[in-house]
Amino acid sequence: MTRHSVRNLYAMSVSNVASGTQAVVTDPCPVCGHEAATPKFLIEGPGFQIVDCTKCRLGSLWPRPTAAEIQAFYPENYYGDGGSKFSSIIEPLVRMIAARSAWFIARSIRPKGRVLDVGCGRGITLRALADAGCETHGLELSRHALRGIDSRVQTKVAVSLLEAEYPDNYFDGVLIWHVLEHVPNPSQILIEACRIAKPGSVVIVAVPNYSSLQARLSGAAWFHLDPPRHLFHFPVAALERIIAEAGFVPVSRHHFSLRQNPFGWIQSIQNRLRWLPRNGLYAMLHRADPGLSQPFTLPVRLQLWACFWLLALPALMASIATALCRSGATVHVVGRKPATN
Repeated sequence: MTRHSVRNLYAMSVSNVASGTQAVVTDPCPVCGHEAATPKFLIEGPGFQIVDCTKCRLGSLWPRPTAAEIQAFYPENYYGDGGSKFSSIIEPLVRMIAARSAWFIARSIRPKGRVLDVGCGRGITLRALADAGCETHGLELSRHALRGIDSRVQTKVAVSLLEAEYPDNYFDGVLIWHVLEHVPNPSQILIEACRIAKPGSVVIVAVPNYSSLQARLSGAAWFHLDPPRHLFHFPVAALERIIAEAGFVPVSRHHFSLRQNPFGWIQSIQNRLRWLPRNGLYAMLHRADPGLSQPFTLPVRLQLWACFWLLALPALMASIATALCRSGATVHVVGRKPATN
């Protein structure tokens, strides 16, 4: 496929596949190795679809995109400008929530421990962890993503965690925060994370929850599908299985994210309103290259903002309720590497 702008990808339409569609033969599932999947969603334009493994229910983008295609999904403006990804109204809120997440992460890691964030992006979580006294390391595929990152973060640019060549038993904590769904080799990343983690240390893996109530109710309108950037869609059971098979012991599961879950409800509901652009609110809040005009007319922007404020409180309450029911729209699992005898 040709290079798409960030906004074009956000606007790419998704539709349901007719029920009863015959299973297709795919590459081996990265979780269970099965090679049959049921088509579930069709993606506009580039010929992709989302298929569900008939055995473990992992969702996958099919056919699998090439490395060149995956690279084209992430143009420079995907990462924002100068270390800021969202508008001036939203960016401070995102940073505040990231600091809250970092506080939770720091509780699972040895005081002043060495932490690696795989796919660290702008490094807002690492900044908060550095404030907490941790030695922070970040790995990214793109140098563009690292613009504006905190100078205390020790960064590497590599196409994979394997090629970064960190030492054995080096880190007290490894974060894989909303990255696993983007990579073509999720099991390889987790196995490598286990090699570089110290015995007794933790890996913290966050992904959208494909088995969540929000995903099931939203269907093709679900914001967290994010095709074609999300190559895999993990139900909780599949996520815990792939973490365990990499060598970690899953010890806890957490279903609430103030940053991800309420917005997922709001944008998914808006995506059901056919007169509004798909993922329009997110695209409007995204800080694109300087000099680009607003993507939508004033009446459309007013409708998007009106829906946001009308749905904000109900979305927050729904996020709390689904977290209590252990069916949050995103999930992060803490796994611990067994200590040596």
